[in-house]
Amino acid sequence: MIKRIPCALALGLCISSASFARDSSRIVCSGIAEHGGPGNLDKIGISIDFFDRRAQNGSDREYTLSSIYQRKLFQGSMIDKSDRFAQGTINLTNARSLFFVGSFKLEQGQGDNYTIILDGKINDDPSGGNTLSPIKARLPCVDLSI
Repeated sequence: MIKRIPCALALGLCISSASFARDSSRIVCSGIAEHGGPGNLDKIGISIDFFDRRAQNGSDREYTLSSIYQRKLFQGSMIDKSDRFAQGTINLTNARSLFFVGSFKLEQGQGDNYTIILDGKINDDPSGGNTLSPIKARLPCVDLSI
């Protein structure tokens, strides 16, 4: 007697196992960073939500970085067409307010440990104007992906 294979199982066997791989990730990074020029350093608390997903064309990656500062959501997105994972240049904005402009790089450590490196300029008072000061920061991250 031949047993019938359920449709879902048969379909699953026909589709490549790569299609079951996680296709997006959410990594949250936060810490205290120094910004400003030599002899004039100040500290700022930063939290960055890094969201990575497949771009609409199906082959590239789309990165969206978000940060909440002074009760405003600042975001920026980019399409990565390179083979370098989780790095690029981005502007985090809210309407006409600018919070961060520069480069980011997400580095994976052991296990699920990550660090995001920010190198650019930051605005510690976006509601007061768009005055930017230099920042270089390494923030520890947590992988919240399912």
